[in-house]
Amino acid sequence: MKYILLLSLFFTISACRKETGADRVPADVTREKNSDVTDITSGQDDRKVLTNEAVDISLWDFNGDGESDDRITVPVIEGSGNPVEDGIPRKFTITFDNKTLPDLAVGCCNPMPIGEGDLNGDGAAELSVFQSPMNGCVYTMTTYTFRNGKWKQLFKPFPVPTGCDGISNAALEQLVYKENGKIYFMETDVNDEDLKKSPKEVKL
Repeated sequence: MKYILLLSLFFTISACRKETGADRVPADVTREKNSDVTDITSGQDDRKVLTNEAVDISLWDFNGDGESDDRITVPVIEGSGNPVEDGIPRKFTITFDNKTLPDLAVGCCNPMPIGEGDLNGDGAAELSVFQSPMNGCVYTMTTYTFRNGKWKQLFKPFPVPTGCDGISNAALEQLVYKENGKIYFMETDVNDEDLKKSPKEVKL
């Protein structure tokens, strides 16, 4: 099962760890604003940090060295005004404690990193990023692979219409998956009032 390390309880969990002695979990996610740590909000307010469960390292071993690339931060460069009306949008970059991994610039807005495990069979995990739009209710899912020292898109990003409703953690975990050696993403039928999703095979 894929794990999404969620942000909203970061500081609370940190305090609890001091009392319980729990070890830091791979892929902690923090957000920074202009290089200063700031209050963490992202648009996905149901996030949580796993503390006492075993984490599948293969979900976060992006360079295939057998070790978790554990801490992920998402610095924010603040924009100004309304980006839909000629303003400047905020920009986000995913960074890693493991400095063999270069930063991953993901732009706007509110990225949510998801460890996918090894999708393409190269011995390293892939990383998906679920992002909100600058305006509207159609989100985007992009899956990256670390290859030859660079982050590259594994396949074309796909839209995730939400109808402006929330999306559960379980649904996020199922947007991209591997089954019987094949990679799938969940394609949304925009003509269905319930925005029904069906699997579509990825051709690499």
